Amino acid sequence: MLIFLLISKIFCTFVSVNQQVDIEKYLEEFRSEIGNLNKTVKDLLDDNARLNRRVEALNVDNNALKKENADLRERLSKYEDPQPPKNSGNSSVPPSKERMGDEIKRRTSSLRVKSGKKPGGQPGHEGNTRMISPQPDETQDMQPNYCRECGRELSDIDGVEEYREECVGVRITPVVKRLRFLNKTCTCGCCNRVEYTRRKNPVYLSSEIRALVVYLNIVMCMPYNRIKSFLHDVMRTDISEGSIRNFIEDAGDKADAICGRIASELVKSPVAGADESGFYVNGKLNWAWILQNPKLTLTWIAKGRGAKEMDDRFGKDALENTVLTTDRHSAYFSMKVKGHQICIAHLLRNLNYLNELDKNQNWSSRLQELLRKAVHWRNTNPETAADTSTWMESLDKLLNENLDKFKKPFRQLRNSLRKLKDHVFHFLKDPRVPSHNNASEGGIRILKVKQKRSGGFRSQTGAEDFMAIHSVADTAKKNDFSRWDTILALV
Repeated sequence: MLIFLLISKIFCTFVSVNQQVDIEKYLEEFRSEIGNLNKTVKDLLDDNARLNRRVEALNVDNNALKKENADLRERLSKYEDPQPPKNSGNSSVPPSKERMGDEIKRRTSSLRVKSGKKPGGQPGHEGNTRMISPQPDETQDMQPNYCRECGRELSDIDGVEEYREECVGVRITPVVKRLRFLNKTCTCGCCNRVEYTRRKNPVYLSSEIRALVVYLNIVMCMPYNRIKSFLHDVMRTDISEGSIRNFIEDAGDKADAICGRIASELVKSPVAGADESGFYVNGKLNWAWILQNPKLTLTWIAKGRGAKEMDDRFGKDALENTVLTTDRHSAYFSMKVKGHQICIAHLLRNLNYLNELDKNQNWSSRLQELLRKAVHWRNTNPETAADTSTWMESLDKLLNENLDKFKKPFRQLRNSLRKLKDHVFHFLKDPRVPSHNNASEGGIRILKVKQKRSGGFRSQTGAEDFMAIHSVADTAKKNDFSRWDTILALV
């Protein structure tokens, strides 16, 4: 400030009074501006100091978090173990829950071991082809109409057959059949009438169309709106969703009575397969159960997947004379049955996972080889009952190996098989017992197809009708009857 005062005095000495007043004004503004700048600099210095303190505090927190993160990672590394993903090829995970990469791999590969044979029909395989019909529905003559040399018309000349072929087709057109109820008056004066009931609407759909609706919904798993579109586009017939539901309900009521007879025959079966799968009815989880043998199939709905559900359906201890083929679900082994056979196909898939989990070991591949040899022996000796002592010795030897150095899934499978080892080779002792449970899984898989195409069921009665009709249709198929004819008989 002294410098500015001195400058002011010097200027006052050498300038006029008016000029001195102007300079004093400018100097005053200059001093004010300098004061504001000094205040701004002081504020900035204060902010800088505060931010430096904040940075130091954040650095302390950051260092603490880094240390904590390192400690947690070290602790987690003891439990974290990178494992191959589970899919339908190495576990019981359904294909619908696979990753995209696993799905692509499954579609381009197979679980079957290569046999070395060329693909296609093998030598000695009896081929099948369509044969010329002895009596065709229509005959169309393909013949020349004019002579290619002279141009003469040839309609009056009979042709000589050189070659014949047949085209198999179908006509999809609605057939309207009018039923007229007539009365006749006898010469004695009596008026005779045919008994009939007047319908609310005298125009109705035939049993063939009703059967087609049920077939498309149950066997082909088509939802209601697609059935409507199909009938409208292909058959020029309109139908409401209410009518579709009524047709299925009527067929379900008749099928339910047949299911009672199927159940009574199944409990007499010496061998049967069982499985269960979850599905949703109106957003609530239910369980679909299946019990089947080579000739019969029965599916039903239950609230759970415990052994109680089987007793509720067939009666307590109803399967005490039956050998049951299943997966390793604990509920089956609490049932009173004659014997068990665990699904070898399931075990082979589980062992595939262990092969992928640790490629440096051969325990799982040796167990796989033992199971495959047993299945191959049964396939080559379909009617022979085997002594399983040698097979059991080989299995015991594998199960008694020390797996402590292996990962946890190895020990889990080994411990499970130790408990169930008596049920691994039952199919070798009894030729009637299959080595797998594929028939049960295939019989209940239609639910997953239905769920994927239609999104599940909206009502409990709809689900029950589906189960009953599917049971009857699948039973008919196993006995070489047409599922179409079976459903036509139901409606």
